[in-house]
Amino acid sequence: MAEQTFSDGISDPPATSSLEEAGTIAEAIQSILEEFDVQPVLFVGAGIARRYIGAPDWEGALRFALDQVQPASQPYSYFLQKFGDDKVAIGTAIADIIFEWAWTTGKDRFSESLFEGADRHVFMKALIAEHLLEITPPSLAALSEEQQEELQALANIRPHAIITTNYDELLEQVFKGYEPIVGRGVLRYDLNSFGEIFHIHGMAGNPRTLVLTSPDYINWEKQSRYFAAKLLTYFVEHPVFIFGYGLGDPNVRTLLRDIGRIAADDSGLITNVAQVVWHQELKSGANQSEVVIDDEDDGRQYRLRVFNVTSLIDVFQLLAARHELKQVNPALLRTLAARLMKLTRKDIPGGTIEVDYATLEKVAQDDDMLPKMLGLTFADSDNKTHPFTLTQVADELNLKGWNALDRIIKKIKFETGNDLRASDNRYHERIKTGKKDSSAVRKWSHEAVALFGTILAGKPYKIID
Repeated sequence: MAEQTFSDGISDPPATSSLEEAGTIAEAIQSILEEFDVQPVLFVGAGIARRYIGAPDWEGALRFALDQVQPASQPYSYFLQKFGDDKVAIGTAIADIIFEWAWTTGKDRFSESLFEGADRHVFMKALIAEHLLEITPPSLAALSEEQQEELQALANIRPHAIITTNYDELLEQVFKGYEPIVGRGVLRYDLNSFGEIFHIHGMAGNPRTLVLTSPDYINWEKQSRYFAAKLLTYFVEHPVFIFGYGLGDPNVRTLLRDIGRIAADDSGLITNVAQVVWHQELKSGANQSEVVIDDEDDGRQYRLRVFNVTSLIDVFQLLAARHELKQVNPALLRTLAARLMKLTRKDIPGGTIEVDYATLEKVAQDDDMLPKMLGLTFADSDNKTHPFTLTQVADELNLKGWNALDRIIKKIKFETGNDLRASDNRYHERIKTGKKDSSAVRKWSHEAVALFGTILAGKPYKIID
């Protein structure tokens, strides 16, 4: 909820149209996923909460809090004229009025615990937090069937983590087993883990954590570089998809600028980060665009791809989990990761346990060994016969990226008439990951690696049916 702009265009009811007519978007998303072959990180803004539970935008939240003051204070239009569109200044002024009201005629409205501590703006935060908790349904079953279907598709993404400035707790209902990490807790958290929801501007369950007024934002700006340093690990090492944000938000643009400095290519494109914007209708050819982020320090410009779509569910299904651990509880993975970290950092170096190095070497060299030790099995045989994404094939052949392989696949089609990607075969499989035809991942076999290696070496080759 706490962002500067809300022109994300996804607050209306779910759409039913498809990405079929925007196949280039599906291909672009697929290329981002194949480049990294890890689960994406989602950056989720207020538009998602508005879409499903009707959560207010920033101005709506401030208007709601002001309306609670009885007898009535000045109307919201008074603050708008006084401070313009500076919502931080407006929110701070309203919070000061609510503070005075809370200590006089409005005292019965608040918990006694809120009258302790130095934050005089906690009363407005409590009103907004209470409202968000009230409008959040007790379960997703209370939503419409269309909304439930869309949110189930969102849950099936199984993202590595979710980062949000939203205060509400809708995401905890969608991503069962994910752990909320609130405010400053991000700074102390081990980002090597899996299955977290980072509420970097606070969470309704603890009103004191909300970043909402001028003192909060001053404090946030002091710490933002540390938050950015922590979160940049996610933004650089994972595909990142942005939902529900308007990119006019200065906090978002600052973070993306920092990412651009590290991850942008020579042209300034941040290749692994994309914004998804929902529209009721789209003009022909308007399904992809870019946003430019200026870096005033060095004069560079960074570009971010924007995917304009008429169906969010299709995008969610394109991003759906396709790794072997589809049904593992995130809490279990966090526990295993924490235990492994303790083992490698403390137990083994400290000599408190004996190490069977022969077994550890097998685990390190055999992809199947660790899942077997943990009692896990592969979800399907396709991942055994066709285990590689195109990026992984490139890694096997010591190439810097998959673009060279794309040229080889086209070369094979031109020279032999065999389009390897047109069907499932000994070299390639298109593995379904969702209900939609567009929800699939392309995987490649060891034979494909050998074939491409032969062609790269300039040797004669033969396609086997």
